[in-house]
Amino acid sequence: MDIAFIGLGKLGFPCAVALAMRGHRVRGYDTNAELMAGYERDEVTPFEPGLEDQYRNAKPRMTFEPSVRDAVAQSEAVFVAVPTPHAPRHDGSFPYDGQPRDFDNGPIRDCLAEIAAAIRSIDDDVFRTIYIVSTVTPTTTVRELIPAMVEAAGEEPGLRWGVVYNPFFIGQSTVVRDFLSPEFVLAGHSPSPIVRARTERAAQELYGSLHDRPIRSMTWTEAECVKLSYNTYLGLKVLFANTVMELCHALPDCNCDTVNGALKLATDRLVSPKYMDGGMADGGPCHGRDQMAMSFAARNAGIGFDVFDVINTGRDHQTAYLADLIREHAADRPVVLLGMAFKPGTNQTQGSPALLLANILRAAGVEPLLHDPVIRPETPMPPGPAVYFISTRWESYADHPFRAGDTVIDPWRMLSTDRLPDGVEYIPVGVGPTSNSALGSSLTRNAAKENEACEPKLSRFTGSYTAAIS
Repeated sequence: MDIAFIGLGKLGFPCAVALAMRGHRVRGYDTNAELMAGYERDEVTPFEPGLEDQYRNAKPRMTFEPSVRDAVAQSEAVFVAVPTPHAPRHDGSFPYDGQPRDFDNGPIRDCLAEIAAAIRSIDDDVFRTIYIVSTVTPTTTVRELIPAMVEAAGEEPGLRWGVVYNPFFIGQSTVVRDFLSPEFVLAGHSPSPIVRARTERAAQELYGSLHDRPIRSMTWTEAECVKLSYNTYLGLKVLFANTVMELCHALPDCNCDTVNGALKLATDRLVSPKYMDGGMADGGPCHGRDQMAMSFAARNAGIGFDVFDVINTGRDHQTAYLADLIREHAADRPVVLLGMAFKPGTNQTQGSPALLLANILRAAGVEPLLHDPVIRPETPMPPGPAVYFISTRWESYADHPFRAGDTVIDPWRMLSTDRLPDGVEYIPVGVGPTSNSALGSSLTRNAAKENEACEPKLSRFTGSYTAAIS
């Protein structure tokens, strides 16, 4: 099949490569001409293990076109993966200000209008299916995107073109794998039965050439709802697991890995065990923004309780709790955050909870050093004792050369105490104090002491959080 792929960034390019890997002829276009020239020179920009080799094998079936029209004219399927951005301050790496915001739909609307105008100018009888990958809030397609396309095309969808709202469920650094082996394919179609039948056939033919996973068809608006509900539900699971972690940290003889581990066994009533480990807040270039956008949609719809706002606010509160834990143990020592990426295996910092933590600390008067084995490996470590916080779960930090006098705060509980040097204070967040106070370390603080400290902790937490968002 001849396929155009518009938007060749960290999502679009790996997906274009995946399509070519399955034997399709892919014609790519991006407004960034230098990006495409780099791909021509075999310079693979997205950070993804294995992508360079995959591209090398797929490249004979890929071309990079000088315009949208050139890509569309030679294709029967057109994927559109252009940004629907928020301002950088609202990407999740700064505290949420409580103001819901829709996505900026300008880039996707203008791109679709350009595609529609190209179809209008092409003199052939090819029916083209446009697959919208970009994330938008519910009703955006029917309210804003389709009208822009109809105006530019000079005709309604159905005769020469149709639209499938087709966002992907992928993870950064595993895009090719997730695209070719998804849980399911989400396909939103026109409410017109005639148009829907045509685009459903097109989607079944295309995705049937990629894998055997189920295709879930519905209306455009239902698919928009599914995409954002899926992403925000992941944030809700992380929020819940981190709440259990924080609770267990204050309870005697209680380990959050044991508690959450038991909950993971309830695969019937509680669904999947994934995203059920205590750790850092949810992150990445999508989820925090999706929660804010869904809150915007919920308030516009007038629903009685906005759980999406709760997720974003709770994300900040849990990160501020970790900031207060750092401040509690700093004792005038330098603070080092080990990890900047929003998850291991990527160089992406957009929406990173590590950067959110850094910004909350700065607002509270603490300037942390930031290290990351991929993004900032050259950061010099303090010469003397310091407080180290493992903010990204890079496996290399298990072998970090901690020294006597250091405090290591680990929200992932990934370190082995028998590998730590003598004199290192290790605080696995989510493991409460033992009731055997004779052991006498930060791992074994007694419950009474924790309970006495509870009220001051809440006070400090509120103070640092308020300072961070003001």
